[in-house]
Amino acid sequence: MTSYGELVIMGSGEMADSMAEVHRALLATHPDPRPVFLNSPAGFELNLDGINRKAAAYFERNFGLKLSVADLPGPQATPAQIAAALTAIRAGNYLFAGPGSPTYALRVWRNSPVFAAVLERWREGATLLFSSAAALTLGAHTIPVYEIYKVGSDAHWLSGLDVLGELGLQAAVVPHWNNRSGDQHDTRFCFMGAPRLRQLESQLPPEALLLGVDEYTAVRIRPTSGSGDVLGVGTVTVHAHGAAHVFARGEAFTLGAWRALNTSTSAMPEIESEAVESEGPSSSPDDIGLMRERAERALSAGAYSEAVESLVGLSLVCQAGLEQGVLDRADRAAQALATLLPRLAQVQPAAVEDPTPALMDLMLKMRAQLRAAKQWGVADELRDGLTALGYRISDTPDGAIWQRIG
Repeated sequence: MTSYGELVIMGSGEMADSMAEVHRALLATHPDPRPVFLNSPAGFELNLDGINRKAAAYFERNFGLKLSVADLPGPQATPAQIAAALTAIRAGNYLFAGPGSPTYALRVWRNSPVFAAVLERWREGATLLFSSAAALTLGAHTIPVYEIYKVGSDAHWLSGLDVLGELGLQAAVVPHWNNRSGDQHDTRFCFMGAPRLRQLESQLPPEALLLGVDEYTAVRIRPTSGSGDVLGVGTVTVHAHGAAHVFARGEAFTLGAWRALNTSTSAMPEIESEAVESEGPSSSPDDIGLMRERAERALSAGAYSEAVESLVGLSLVCQAGLEQGVLDRADRAAQALATLLPRLAQVQPAAVEDPTPALMDLMLKMRAQLRAAKQWGVADELRDGLTALGYRISDTPDGAIWQRIG
């Protein structure tokens, strides 16, 4: 009898400390989590050993877990490598893949006994978490990102692994949905931009869905209950029949409703049609502005928990901007935080001593990243905001530490 584990599709940030809380929530479904890193999408990279070490260090640092590596670098894998990868996968219950090339991952995984073992473990209850490049392979159709974005190939699809088809979903996954790493050009929709997204969508079968997942965001699907929800900082967008429906952080959905979209002939509310029709990033929804507005409304209403959630969201956006080198976004998010943090003390419940250790950890990590990026002024503004909130920040040779004032 099949008892599927959770299927998690992450837009990006699979090894960012700011996404540790998402991993922690997913790992909690297993009393004895045994994570395994599937490195095939990055098997062509000359620094594959470094990627393996980074993944192992991430799980040790954030969760105190030993990460096994299912080392299948490519078609050239030896029988011994294949056997070792199969052993690791069959012993694991949290199978995790991310960075690399979707085209290369398809080449390695298609008709592979190793990927067959991955699906077998998922059907037995293991969590399957695919992010970024790996996420692109999950649908019936896969975007060859590098070939289009860097080489200049015409917009086209490759045949995907169609893991979602096993759940009755005819779909194509598009991670990095809200990417803004481009300076003067549109890099939303996994670097395709609006013009190419329109071309790609026109090539899909009429019944196919586009499943767009924002960066630092995950959509969790529970096949056994036919339900799911959104984790992380952003939104998940389902495109069907020229219209869109957007699911926010914490919002639930049912697989039945998504399956119905495959055959529906009626359009949904055009929530995001303006962004898709745009030729550039200027008319994209201002996610930082919206987060700031939500935080301000929560602070004005005295809704402490909601305010903390909004501030955490801003901190994740800031860290994403720093990691991607989009410093204007990091700067705006950090300045919003510096302005809003002092107001948090005014609504802090008497029974709560600290805003939450998680929030403080994010603030200090973000400040360290701002300083490393030489964003001294914004880092100082953030420090001043924490001081106004009631915390003294001290820089030491081992990093920043904080203590409550008074």
